[in-house]
Amino acid sequence: MVLTDAIEAIECTWMRELDGADSDQPGELNGYEGPYHDFNGITSKFGAHFILRVDRILMKKKYSDAIINGVTAKDFPPLPVDYGYRDSKNFWFHRKRRMRSELLQVRKASLESVRYAADRADDKVKFTDDALETILGVPRVFLPVVLKGCVSWAKENNVELVTAEHMKIINDNRAKEKNK
Repeated sequence: MVLTDAIEAIECTWMRELDGADSDQPGELNGYEGPYHDFNGITSKFGAHFILRVDRILMKKKYSDAIINGVTAKDFPPLPVDYGYRDSKNFWFHRKRRMRSELLQVRKASLESVRYAADRADDKVKFTDDALETILGVPRVFLPVVLKGCVSWAKENNVELVTAEHMKIINDNRAKEKNK
């Protein structure tokens, strides 16, 4: 009966014993006076955060079967849904009946932000500006992994200053590994 109109319902329990939130009492319309909790319960005069434990996820059979058997565009529920960056290239959403992808604009990081990350990747291996320009298009979430891979290659090959030529070699090696 819960799922008559809903596509999904999530039943949760408030973890009130965390951070001593079990002593909080409701009903103060003029706000709560401190002391406040750090992360659970009343955290400011007019605010609260609730740490929840998911007990059950109820879902219509059509959608749960799609998750188990493999989702296709026709299996998505008929409501606006944000599925994030699937492959760092597409933003998934739908209007009406079918899912569609919208190509994201490519945003390049600034040389200064990549330099900041590169300087912290290793204390001995350094990068030239030309080398860092080759990885400006790498999504920020993958930048530390890319830099660690470059540092590993540099240490294996006794290189202390990575240049654009070294980056080309690293990229060529990576492309060969992907083709295997």
